[in-house]
Amino acid sequence: MSEPIRAPQDSMLTDLHARRSARRCCNGRSTSAAGILCLGLLVLPSGAAAQEKPIPWWEAETAMSDSGELLLSKKPWWPRAQALKPGEHLVVRSGYPGGALMLVRREHLVRRDRTEVDAIVWVLDDDGDLRPGDPDGDKDNDCYVVDYDGDGRADRMVDYIDNDGDGKPDEMEIRYFLDGRLRRAWFGVDLDKDGQMWDLIAYEYSGDFFRSDPYGNNLLYANEYDPGRKRWVPHSECPFAFYDTDGDGESEVVIRVSAVPLGFDRQKEPDYANSVFHYTGPFTERMRDVGAMNVRYSVDIDGLSSPQRRLHYDLGFNMIGRVPYRFPGMAHESRLRRAPKTTLCIPHADLRQLADSYPAEQTGFSFREYWDSAVILGAPSFAHEGRRWEGVFWIWNRRIMHNTGGPTQEWNMRREFRPTPSTKRELYYCRADRRIHLKGASEGWLRVGHLSNREPWGEIRFFDTNGDGYFDRWEVHLAGSSGPARVSAVLDAGIRELPQDWDQLQKLYTQELLPEALQANKKLMAAMRGLQDFTAPEPLAKALEAATCDSERCYVQDVLRETQYLALRDQLGKRSSELLQDPSGKDPRLDPQRMAASTRAWEYARLVSSLDAAYGEGRYDDAVRILGALQRGEGKSSGTQESKKE
Repeated sequence: MSEPIRAPQDSMLTDLHARRSARRCCNGRSTSAAGILCLGLLVLPSGAAAQEKPIPWWEAETAMSDSGELLLSKKPWWPRAQALKPGEHLVVRSGYPGGALMLVRREHLVRRDRTEVDAIVWVLDDDGDLRPGDPDGDKDNDCYVVDYDGDGRADRMVDYIDNDGDGKPDEMEIRYFLDGRLRRAWFGVDLDKDGQMWDLIAYEYSGDFFRSDPYGNNLLYANEYDPGRKRWVPHSECPFAFYDTDGDGESEVVIRVSAVPLGFDRQKEPDYANSVFHYTGPFTERMRDVGAMNVRYSVDIDGLSSPQRRLHYDLGFNMIGRVPYRFPGMAHESRLRRAPKTTLCIPHADLRQLADSYPAEQTGFSFREYWDSAVILGAPSFAHEGRRWEGVFWIWNRRIMHNTGGPTQEWNMRREFRPTPSTKRELYYCRADRRIHLKGASEGWLRVGHLSNREPWGEIRFFDTNGDGYFDRWEVHLAGSSGPARVSAVLDAGIRELPQDWDQLQKLYTQELLPEALQANKKLMAAMRGLQDFTAPEPLAKALEAATCDSERCYVQDVLRETQYLALRDQLGKRSSELLQDPSGKDPRLDPQRMAASTRAWEYARLVSSLDAAYGEGRYDDAVRILGALQRGEGKSSGTQESKKE
C-alpha cells in the first residue's frame, strides 16, 4: 500500500547533508547519468538548474518538527496501527520517492522499571533490504521508533548505522523523547568491529552495560538535543572510551569524561553528570556552555585483563577541572544518521593523551586492593570480585569530588587525595609500605575489612607532613579502638619515582615490585614466627585462599603481616618491661651479674625500638636481622647491623 508523497518538513538539514545523503544507494544499485530518483534524492542531468535537494525518504519519514516533536499519529497508517493486537503487524511502503518497506506492529513490552505496556513499534528499513515476508528489521541501517503508550507520540528511537556496508552496525543510537519531543541520546561506536554496542530492554538501554560491550575498543557517549539551535551538544558521560591495548579483545584502559555546564553549582549539583533530572529535564541556556569538568582514568596495571579476568582494572585517577568542551575533531558526522547528523564527542584516539595531561585542580587516586564482601558491584558472572565496567573511581565521603559518579567500593580500596593542581599523572613507589602512590597527595586512607566476612579490621592512614609530595607518616587504627595501634613517622620512606610510560610501569610492577613485596612479606612473617606462636585469623586465611591474583595476595599478606607484627610488638614490649625491672633496690656495683643483666635488658629494649623503626620504613631485611638478634639474645653484638639500609 502506497502512502502519499509529502514535502519534507525538517528545516534542520542543510544542502550539504542532502548532497552527502545522495551517496547512499538502494541495495547497492548504481544511478545513471540521466535524472533518476534514489532514496528520494533527485540527481540532475548536466547543465540542469541548481535547486534544493530533498532529503532521503527514511529521514523524511522521521523528520521532527521545529520543536523536536515526532508524531506517529500524523502517519496515514496510524488508524490501522491502533487497531492492531499484540503480535500483529502491518507492512507498508513509504510514500516518499525511493521509499522502501516499513513494518508497524504492536508489542507487549516489559520495560527496565518492570512496568508492562503495549507499544506501537515502527520499523524503517533504511537500506531497502526488507522483503514483504520478513518478520523483522535488522541491525544494519534499520531504525525502530517506539510509542510506549499508543498516544501517537514517539518515546524512543533505536537506530543502527552501517557506515562501511559490511552488514554489521558501526554505530548505534538510542534517542529519548519526552512528551513526543527529543531530549537526549546515547550513542555507541563499535571500534573493534564485533557488532556489539548497547544492550536493550524494550528498545531502551537496559541499564546493564556488563551485557553491552565494555570489552575491547569501544566508544559510547551522551548528547543533549538543543531544540532552539536544532543540534546536539555534549552532555553527561561524553564519552566512555575503552581501550584494548594488547589485542586480546578485552579492555585494559577506560576513560570517562563528564560533560557538564561550566556554570553548574558544585554544592547543589555535585553529581550533575549522573543526575536523572538533568537527563530528562528541559534544555536550558547554560547547557550550551559545557566543560570537561571531570575525567576518570582507570588502568589495568598488572596486565591480567583477559577473557578469564574481565575488567581487571587496578588503579584509577579522578580529576576535576574546568576545561571548555571544545576539542579538535570532536564533531562527528554520519551521512546515514537522522538529523541532527553531527554529534559532539572527544575522539577516541585523543582521549588517552587528554587523560595523561588533563589540567586537574584536584586529583583523587584509588587503588583496588581486594573486593568488598559487603556489596555486590560486579557482573553476575563474577559478582564476588566486584569489578565495575566503568573502572576504578572515587567515593562520596571525606574528600568530595564533584561528578564522580558511582557505585563505589568503600572497603579494601585505597584512596589518596592531591589538593593541588597538576597536569601529569605522576606516581611513585614507597618501600615503607611497598605500594604505588600518587605524587603530590597530601593524605590517604585504606579501610580494611569485609574480607570473606562482614567485619571491619581497621584503617590505615597516610600523610605527607612536610609537603614534599611523598607520604612520611603511617597510622594503623584497629576497629573499635579510640587511637592508633601503631604510628610510623619515617625518616627514609624509600621513595622511587615511577615511569610515566604505562607499558614500562606495568613491566616494572609485575616483574620487580610486586614479586619483591610478596617475597619480603613471606620472609619477615617467617622470622616473626621464630619469636611467637601466630595463627592467621580465619577470615584472613580464607581471604588469602580466595585471592585471584598476586596483587590481592600481597594485600592480604600485608594485613596478615600487620596483624602478626602488632601482636609480636605487644609481646616484645611486655618482655622488655620485665627485663628492665629491678625489684631488689640494691647497689648494682655489688652484683656484676645484675649490671650485665641490666645492660642486656637495655639492649633488648633498644632492639625492640630499632625493630619498630625498620618495620615502619619497610627495611624488612634489617627487621629480620633484628628479630634474629632478639631470638638469640645477642643484642650486645648487633648494634651496627640492624641500622643498615636495604
